[in-house]
Order: sequence, then C-alpha cells, then structure tokens
Amino acid sequence: MKFRTVCRLLRRLLLAGLLLVFLAVNGAGFYIGNIIYTEMSTRHSRLNSANANAGRLKQRLEWGKRERQWQDVAIESRFGYRLQGTFIPNPQASTKTLVFLHGFTESRLVGLNYLNVYLNDGFNLLLIDSRHHGDSGGNSVTWGVYEKYDLDQWVDWLRKKYPAGLIGVHGISMGAATALLHAELNEANRRVSFYVADSAYSDFEILLTQQIRRHIPLPDYIQPEYLLPYANIIAYWKSRFTFYQASPIRAVRQVTTPVLYIHGEADALVPAEMSQKLFAETKGPKQIQLFPAADHVSAIYQDRYRYRNVIRDFAQANQENLLRSRRVRPDNESPEVDSYL
Repeated sequence: MKFRTVCRLLRRLLLAGLLLVFLAVNGAGFYIGNIIYTEMSTRHSRLNSANANAGRLKQRLEWGKRERQWQDVAIESRFGYRLQGTFIPNPQASTKTLVFLHGFTESRLVGLNYLNVYLNDGFNLLLIDSRHHGDSGGNSVTWGVYEKYDLDQWVDWLRKKYPAGLIGVHGISMGAATALLHAELNEANRRVSFYVADSAYSDFEILLTQQIRRHIPLPDYIQPEYLLPYANIIAYWKSRFTFYQASPIRAVRQVTTPVLYIHGEADALVPAEMSQKLFAETKGPKQIQLFPAADHVSAIYQDRYRYRNVIRDFAQANQENLLRSRRVRPDNESPEVDSYL
C-alpha cells in the first residue's frame, strides 16, 4: 500500500515538474518572442524621422511644395489607416511615374536622394510613407506582408491619375522586399512595368536569424530558429501577420515583370548573396548589379554615376519593350487602358 502511494506521489511530482518545465520554457519563449516582435515591428519604425539629415530633407520637401508644385497626397488603406505620400511632377509633362519605397526606420523623405535619377529621365515621382512609418498610420511594421497591399492601392491611385501611364517601383532594403512581394500581386494585371530592388532581403526569417545570432549572446543550446515560432505567434496575435510570410524569394518564383537587383558587396546588414539568390530564383527578365565597395543601400552614394546609368538603361529598355508590345492603333482611336497593363 505504501509502495503504491509513493509511486502515485512520484508520478504526480514528475508530471508537476514536467509541467513547470513546459511552462518555464514556453514562458521564456513567448517573453523573448514578444521582445523580437516589439523591436522589429513597433519600437523603431520612426527612429530616423527626427535626425539631422531628415531635417534637411524636410526643408527640401517644403521648398518643393512651395516652389515646384510638389503635392502631399493621402489615401485610405484597405486596412483602415491613412497612407501619406508626396507626388513630384516632372518639369516636363509626363505620364511615367516612379513609386519610391523607403527602408525600415526611414520615411518618404529619403526618396529625395533619388530624385534626379528619375526626373532626368522624364519620370514623375511618388514618394510614400510605409505603414507605421513617417506620417502613415498602421499599428506595426509587417516587413512587406501588408505593405504590398498598400503599394497596390497607390498603384490604383496612379492608374486613375494616368490611365495610360507607365509605372515603375524602386525600393530600398525593406522597401525592396515590399516591391518584390508586390511583384507577385502584379502578375494578375501587370500594372507595374518594372521593379528596382536595392539591398533586398530574400527571406526575413533568415535575416532575422542571422541578426539574432550576431547581436544576442544566446547559450549554445538555444538556437535562434527555436525563438521564431514564438515571435510569429506574438506577431499574428497582435498584428495578424507572421515573419514567415515576408519571403520575397518565394514570391519571385512567380514573377515575370522585369526586375533589376542592386546590392553592395560590403553590405554588413543584408548580405549581397541574398540578392544573388533572388536573382537566381526570379522567373522573368532580370538583371543584377553588384557594387564592390558599397555597404547597405549605399551604392547610390558610393558610385552615383554608375547607379544612375544602370537604372536609366534598365528603365529605358523596359519602356522600349513595352512600346513594342503594344498594338498599333489608328490616330483617331482612343487608347485602351488594358493594353498598357
């Protein structure tokens, strides 16, 4: 009798111990997962909006609105928040527009550094603030998951403004990943004619794992991959997305719209091999240009002349291909919008 009692007691103690271990391990996992979500999706998104460089760019933006008819524009996201942008018309009337997508912690102001790259080739520019950045709303950064749908609404706005116009998209870092995720959506209607992806990550979970391993001193028995499921559960609970969904490399396998990849080989944040892998997996027309001495999104500053020429040649080639693909219409026939999509 005593033996059975002891066995029951030991079994209960064992189950209680296992339950405590389970709760402790998962409690720690969710605690760290929440930290990852907070750091990646809510805490730092407006970090660079108040620095000195942003102040100078803000002055330039205000000058353009005052002296050059630059226009602030806003639309409503399908997810219920306000999206803010600035439309910069080309001095020469044009129906070609380049949509610029900034990176994490930045705002549309950084797009002013790329202004002449496209204005000199006859493009208007639409600089936009991604969700939870700059003056746009949204409760979190989703690393392209929701941002691609916001971009699609800006494309809607441009198609209404220029029904027969050409649209290109240029993104840097997170903006580049957003552009590539949108390119998969674009397969349904081909409203965007080309994409430029500067310093894109191929898969956010892989990038996040690399950064955790580099910056957080974890014990040997804890691998960063073990923490991602907890971070994904927290992200889905709070913002209805997962970091797993932010995977441009899965998207580009379906993409047939031309893509130009640009990456600095000295990039210490997003390895250049990520763009090389994206290039290898992209289904349709593609180019890749590597800048040997450039760090993250710094190719334009490291060699502005080459950067501009690479983009100009790529954009012009795709404009010529688009024109050749259009059927010839009599002069008195109105254009069909679908023939430009």
